[in-house]
Amino acid sequence: MKRALIAWMALGLAAVATTASAQSGTDMASGMKNRLSIGLGQWTADGYAPTTVGTATYLAPTTTPETNVNAEYWRSLSLGYALALSGAYGFSSMNWKGTSSDPEIEATGTSLKLRVGVDKVGNVGDRLQFFMGPGIEYWTGEQKLDVGGSETEFESVTRYGVSGRIGGFMMLSETVGIMGQVGHTFGFASVDDSGAETSWSPSSFQASWGLAFGF
Repeated sequence: MKRALIAWMALGLAAVATTASAQSGTDMASGMKNRLSIGLGQWTADGYAPTTVGTATYLAPTTTPETNVNAEYWRSLSLGYALALSGAYGFSSMNWKGTSSDPEIEATGTSLKLRVGVDKVGNVGDRLQFFMGPGIEYWTGEQKLDVGGSETEFESVTRYGVSGRIGGFMMLSETVGIMGQVGHTFGFASVDDSGAETSWSPSSFQASWGLAFGF
């Protein structure tokens, strides 16, 4: 699934790049009031693993790299600012194989993230537009562990965070461009499983790239 998504994104970029040369000499960055991007990204998912200490069981926090499919909408405001609304669906898969007598282990995860923020927007030349700003996030994810065909589904982890990011649009035509961004999030995560509870303060970096459409 990951390979197919990356292939489609690459084909999309190749298709829109053919229109860029015909638009040279035009101010492509400053004319757009609103933008919509669709892309692929990477972030860190928070999870947990039951851990026994003596006779007690605790939930130890874990982290897993995840790929995500994301969409973001920028609504132009006055004085070079934009309201930024985004959503993303994340997924991960890891597989362990031992010797022929050992059971195969597969860990999978899915997650959902929603973000709202405000960006400062500026132009560099006639093709490049940058954005930078803070935002607040809501993230929730769950994981499954399959050991030799016996599956265990873990409870959902919830995370609230504050994020900051910087990115830009490289316009290929008056309405189509490439979007890229990197950012950092820190926040508060919690989980409850069969009466055991754990809360912690995770932080992580994330990145995203894709196609952007201006209108």
